[in-house]
Amino acid sequence: MLPLILPKFNGLGVLSTIMFVFNIVLFTVMFTVLLLRCILYPTAIVKACTTNITELVMIGAVPIAWFTIVSQVGLTASTASWGGHPWFLVAYVMWWFGTAVMCTVAMTVIIVVAKTDIVQADALSPAMVIPFVGTATDAVVGALLVNYSNGVNARLAIPVIVVSYILAGIGFFAAMMIYGAYFVRLLNSGLPPPAQSPSLVLLVGPCGQSAAAAQLLGTAASTYFGTYGRGTFLQASAGMTLSAVGVLFGLMFVGLGLLFAVFSIYVIIEAAFKRQHVYSLMWWSTIFPMATVNTAFIAFATDMDSPTFRVLSAIFLILLVIDYFLNWAFTLRDIFLGKLLNGERSEHPANGGREKEH
Repeated sequence: MLPLILPKFNGLGVLSTIMFVFNIVLFTVMFTVLLLRCILYPTAIVKACTTNITELVMIGAVPIAWFTIVSQVGLTASTASWGGHPWFLVAYVMWWFGTAVMCTVAMTVIIVVAKTDIVQADALSPAMVIPFVGTATDAVVGALLVNYSNGVNARLAIPVIVVSYILAGIGFFAAMMIYGAYFVRLLNSGLPPPAQSPSLVLLVGPCGQSAAAAQLLGTAASTYFGTYGRGTFLQASAGMTLSAVGVLFGLMFVGLGLLFAVFSIYVIIEAAFKRQHVYSLMWWSTIFPMATVNTAFIAFATDMDSPTFRVLSAIFLILLVIDYFLNWAFTLRDIFLGKLLNGERSEHPANGGREKEH
């Protein structure tokens, strides 16, 4: 969506292609590592996911990463001179596959949390929202595909739009339940330790993605409902209504997201002034949730033709790029210093490893 806020930057095509390839390589490497872990230590994986809530909900990060590639296949490959409509069809199939996985993960988390004592209310983590940020992300990517890919028609777009509205509902309203539970945790136990304060930014994610989904799906509905023209709902008038209502709900969702953003930034800055921070991989969680708000800002800039939201989205983009490269710098530094990826060799990996059968 960068062309919407940087229309005069001629290098966007090259930059997007580079990031596209980089994301594929990074996802392939990380997914291969995860797959090897699952194959070599299946008992440890099952035990970790049934005894550690963070291990369980972080499974949702895998389909979220998948959807970043899906969106780039649709937006970059299908619109590039070397791509075309077949790449939209590839992205379309990838989206449906990812949707099945994402829904399975979200339902698994709910079932495990309900049937086990994996988490108590006073130990609830903001990471609990990750699977439901995933369903909202699924909806956003579905909307992006039908809005900006090459060669989309109403017959292919309508199922994606309808299912994406359902996914956005799952993401936002499930997150509301978690927000309520986490507020109770704050009342009873206070803030998390300073080392975990960056994870508070995760609370922004469901609101930002829901705001973006409401707007982008409204745009898609206004584009394709009239062309499809079936029943009483899939009509042009309903599409225009959804487009307007999408902006309205988007503004309200972003308002809640900004509340969480200010709250989390305050907590992080307070801990920084007290020199209580130590870098960890948890700082990577500050990027994606804030990027969801920026996606909503870009949609606002388009729907309202608003210079204010264009400036805000550009500022957010710059801050996110700085955050991204700072995290890379600290991560590479800690790898070089042996603070990361330098655990002692053991025949029994964390969380138990392969248990001996009796």
